[in-house]
Amino acid sequence: MSESEDDNNLYPTLEGGRIQRVMRALELTKGVEIARRYLAMNAFDGALTMLGLILGGLITINPALPAEANLQFNAILLAAAGTSIAMAISGFSGSYLTESAERIREVEEMGKAMLSDMSESMYAKATKTTSVVVALVDGASPAIAAFIIIIPLFFVPGGYLGYRIAFYIAIAICMTLLFILGLFLGAVSKQNMWAYGAKTLFAGILTAFLMFLISYFTGAAG
Repeated sequence: MSESEDDNNLYPTLEGGRIQRVMRALELTKGVEIARRYLAMNAFDGALTMLGLILGGLITINPALPAEANLQFNAILLAAAGTSIAMAISGFSGSYLTESAERIREVEEMGKAMLSDMSESMYAKATKTTSVVVALVDGASPAIAAFIIIIPLFFVPGGYLGYRIAFYIAIAICMTLLFILGLFLGAVSKQNMWAYGAKTLFAGILTAFLMFLISYFTGAAG
């Protein structure tokens, strides 16, 4: 058997449609597990980040000063939207550079072990696909989670919602999302889903408690 035939047996060609090729690449490189971890971990980070911003606005904005409250709310909304965008760009670029570097090193070490050039192998091509997919998941998951949470805030400038009601709805969405992420992690680990949901929900409650505690001792409440 020739070296090329042996390589094809080890790493089958990525045939089929685009989706099939991507899924095959992820299977070859165990990218599904990596993407799944990034999805849950970064969505969790994005949700807690938005929770902190929203709680900060809820605590500090003084309803007794409407003009000042509007300016403060607009600042919170801009900060939340900007943070969502920043998380997406940071997550994608950082993850892509990191994954690409790790995958290139992996292919080089595999080539040395097999005494052959693996740079043009199907496995090497699969690692490039995996790096892109993982980076997309890494960047999109916190940004999407954050955007879902702050949707109610966009109804305030048009007068459809009061800013405090919007904050409360956003907090409820955040807590629900955290609980769903816990259920997802429980399903992935094949453990008690409700226990995982309670743990992730507790993280949100703890964040809220610490925010109010800090505001009490610093006098930051509006």
